[in-house]
Amino acid sequence: MSTHNQDNQLLLRIAQGDESAFRQLFDQYRDLIYSFSYHLTQSDIIAKDVVQDIFVKIWTTRSTLDQIVSIRAWMLRLTRNHVLNGLKRKAHEEALLREIGSRLSHSLQPTEEAVHYRELEKQLQQAIAQLPQQQQRCYLLSRDAGMKHDEIATTLGISQETVKKHIMAAIQSIKKYLTRSGNLLPEFFLFFL
Repeated sequence: MSTHNQDNQLLLRIAQGDESAFRQLFDQYRDLIYSFSYHLTQSDIIAKDVVQDIFVKIWTTRSTLDQIVSIRAWMLRLTRNHVLNGLKRKAHEEALLREIGSRLSHSLQPTEEAVHYRELEKQLQQAIAQLPQQQQRCYLLSRDAGMKHDEIATTLGISQETVKKHIMAAIQSIKKYLTRSGNLLPEFFLFFL
């Protein structure tokens, strides 16, 4: 049996929920994902996290694996996209923290600034916690996991349009929650939602 056929059989078994096939895939490709992630990030810790995240994603979206043509090319694309999404998210978070720090330092003492930032973060987490379950899942998979709408749709077994509606509704709910709580920076903060 050719390598291509073996790969196809392996993916088909994983798509059917075969954990031993998944373990085989993990053993076969973890070093490739680690090396590629390390090459992109120059961080051992991040590269190890990427390996874990990629295989969690593969398992949760296993029902679509039978559509993959080349495992290696697919793994590398998945890894590259995951790392790039993570870097974009980190850049947004750093920009947000710099802006909040800059705005707060003009009006608050350092201790007050830290307290205000913690309160802001607490209010955001409360706003997310009050979302309906499906909105919360879509929002967190988009913002925390860096998944695209089509990936979220596949993971949750819903349409991309439904994912889009859930995320938009989540953002509106969070905006209302933060505005009602008298948040000092709702407009700027909401830019990053």
